[in-house]
Amino acid sequence: MSDKLATKFCDRPWTFLEIQEKGLYNCCPRWVNLNKIGEITPELDFAKEWNSEESKAFRRTILDGSFSKCNREECPMIQNDSLPNRKDVLEGKHGENLQRVLEWGLDVADLPHTINLSYDRSCNLKCPSCRSQKIFYNEKNYPKQYEQVLKINDKLLKMIHSKPHDVCLNITGSGDPFGSPSFFELMKKIDPKKNPRINLMLQTNGVLWDEKRWEKVKNIHPLRVSAIVSLDAGIKEHYDKVRVGGDWDRLMKNLAFIKSLDLPWVRLDMVVQKNNYKSIPQFIEIAKEHKFNSYTSRIFNWGTFNQKTFNEHDVFNPEHPEHKDLLRAISKNYNYERHDWGNLSDFIHQDYI
Repeated sequence: MSDKLATKFCDRPWTFLEIQEKGLYNCCPRWVNLNKIGEITPELDFAKEWNSEESKAFRRTILDGSFSKCNREECPMIQNDSLPNRKDVLEGKHGENLQRVLEWGLDVADLPHTINLSYDRSCNLKCPSCRSQKIFYNEKNYPKQYEQVLKINDKLLKMIHSKPHDVCLNITGSGDPFGSPSFFELMKKIDPKKNPRINLMLQTNGVLWDEKRWEKVKNIHPLRVSAIVSLDAGIKEHYDKVRVGGDWDRLMKNLAFIKSLDLPWVRLDMVVQKNNYKSIPQFIEIAKEHKFNSYTSRIFNWGTFNQKTFNEHDVFNPEHPEHKDLLRAISKNYNYERHDWGNLSDFIHQDYI
């Protein structure tokens, strides 16, 4: 794998910023073994941290072809071999900016093109794979965290409104944009007049995304808005187990509403585990019916499970009694070209096709 990666390139450390409560990352934390590039402090300066020594060091591991800070098992782009070839980047097939980065060995970058907002965990659900209780940041329940979130929001708005430039905000990678008071207010404050090149990616469980709430953020309607809806199941029985506090019927109604918005891109997501893998066929069928993209990923222990409980859910473990049933489920041809198996790709087995 390492020799093959030496011929590949990844642009994320130059284009992607993730903001979490405990720090900043220039890739998905899981995919880089939780290697931070900066801290969340009262003096936070996004521009400074974006080109911190830690950030530049990470970029150099891509430039030298070692990918030494990357988690090869977790990164779906490594797993499904979708990273671009260095040769193509050098020939300008992926744009002049990346060509210049690789030719000149640049370990610094301009403002991030994509910013993942994961610093407010407020959500209307309490899914077992994510948390053990509902989390709702406000002045009463989590005053310290809420104050920090509002300060980050102000600094973020200042950066994205600083000049017209291409930037996509992913709201949110840790909670729900419609279930978080601070993120919902953030959406209301986004001003297309100050930067009409802002794009939004709303990552949501979909339960609260109805017409009434959508009308409250009319200011973002002129922008390019895409969506990732975490469905995590294909049938109500499985949904009720993995999306605690959700409402399957309400979600199905909201999916129809989201479809009516005719957004440029929508994807349904599923974190595959023991309690839902058998409804993968129905999950993909729902995506087909709505003409949405679909995506699957393996369950990860974010600290909400003890090891014994996690082992019960982790059907990707070859020792799990249902592991072979999982392989059969994901190795079947579902005839849907808009489905991405993500980091499950390595588990697709020819013997089960």
